[in-house]
Amino acid sequence: MLSFSVIAIALAAATSTMAHPAAKLSARTTPGPWCDGLGAGAFDTASGFTIAALNTTGANSNSTGAPIVVNSAGSFSDITVWQLGTWAQYQYPLEYTSIALENGTLVISGDGAPPAQADPVDAGNSLEWASRPGADPKNGAQVYCAVPDATGSGYPVLAVNGDADSFSLCQLTFENVVWYKAAPNRGYHFDTCYPVKLQLIF
Repeated sequence: MLSFSVIAIALAAATSTMAHPAAKLSARTTPGPWCDGLGAGAFDTASGFTIAALNTTGANSNSTGAPIVVNSAGSFSDITVWQLGTWAQYQYPLEYTSIALENGTLVISGDGAPPAQADPVDAGNSLEWASRPGADPKNGAQVYCAVPDATGSGYPVLAVNGDADSFSLCQLTFENVVWYKAAPNRGYHFDTCYPVKLQLIF
């Protein structure tokens, strides 16, 4: 019998009004330890989704939230760092156009884009990937999980480090970026931060 989480995600995919690829879920029924404490319906493998940041304290322009994409955070020697931010404020062509959840890590990919590996996520920092020689996307930090909407009528939300409630959008000079447990004096404008849920839109 299909688990509740698979049924819930299948229903969300079937009723979504957005034109995204069909959801693909793993046959695994038990997620890894990075999903501990998030409930029986939590899952750590899925594809065919995009991410949207839903403002939890203010108005949203639509029912899903601001579309989130993979933005460049800069290059250092032979390493390029990538992070999640709003599509509306990213002025460059997207290199990584797909995001998948694979055994607790977030895998990003795109036509011609170099392999990038998810980094651990610490309080006050953004959600990051590093593209560098030898990077293996499937060996990224296993810190991610997805949690079905408690009401059964909404979208699953992303969790990191067992926490789905500590994401914010905060303004850098030219970009609005997702941060985990945002804090002052971390290089972004802390007074612009507002809390969001990272919804997985199938």
